[in-house]
Amino acid sequence: MTESRKIQIEGHQLAAVSTNSNDAGLPVVFLHGIGGSIYFWTPDETALFDKVGPCYSLSLPGHYPAIFPPGFGVESLTAELMARLLSGAIREMVGNRKVLLVGHSTGGFAALSTAIYTPEVVAGVICIAGFAKGQWTGALGFAQWLVQQGPIGRALFKQLFGLGGLNPAMYRAFWQVYAADHTALLTYPHFNTLINNTFPYVRKLDPESMLSYYMAMPKIDISQSLPKITAPTCVIVGDRDPIVPPVQSYIIAEKAANANLFVIKGAGHLAIFEKPAEYKQIINTWVAQFQSMN
Repeated sequence: MTESRKIQIEGHQLAAVSTNSNDAGLPVVFLHGIGGSIYFWTPDETALFDKVGPCYSLSLPGHYPAIFPPGFGVESLTAELMARLLSGAIREMVGNRKVLLVGHSTGGFAALSTAIYTPEVVAGVICIAGFAKGQWTGALGFAQWLVQQGPIGRALFKQLFGLGGLNPAMYRAFWQVYAADHTALLTYPHFNTLINNTFPYVRKLDPESMLSYYMAMPKIDISQSLPKITAPTCVIVGDRDPIVPPVQSYIIAEKAANANLFVIKGAGHLAIFEKPAEYKQIINTWVAQFQSMN
């Protein structure tokens, strides 16, 4: 597993890893979801983009080994800040070259935000199970509700969040809250690689940093700014997503100026792993069209 590179931006420490040695072509930057890791993107997933150009996985702010600066307050966590930090890190990695952003869940939201607030960095966006409004449902929606219940609720949130880092078996079980097709998730050929790669990093996540996200995201809504996105945008969603209402993807595809929507039937929040054949076909088709325009 490649060692991460630390990037200092506005007092934040972000982290990135290179996933291939190619330096020609359009750089591709992968963004993971809430509570995730730069190692969410397994070699099997990033290999789909190896012919596009150099590929990097970049952390969301506050996700280990990324670190929020001391005294960072939840009120500071905004779409604009995330876009500024991510675009600054991208500049550190690839200079003035534009990039194709590939984001899952909160990573999809972050990719959209970057395309809105720092469009000069973005050549295209692939938003997988992403959202414009950060009000979640299912287990993550319950966690968002819990942190709004005062000190006791926030203390319970930290305890529940910590359970996922107890051991790999518990961590593996937690993944099922994201899926619609649990059998497909558990039998995904690279699922064990995903668990083994991400567990050491997820167990080191700072509960206070995660608390900031769960408190801030329900108040964030970039819906009205989506028409500012002019870069080609691929929107992928499972029609049985239990975490992010699929209507969010419909809104993104409707409002972004140059977007295509792809709905994967029978898939939940992890369509990448639940329906890998359908997902890969969508990626290959859209990327080929995207490259033909550039």
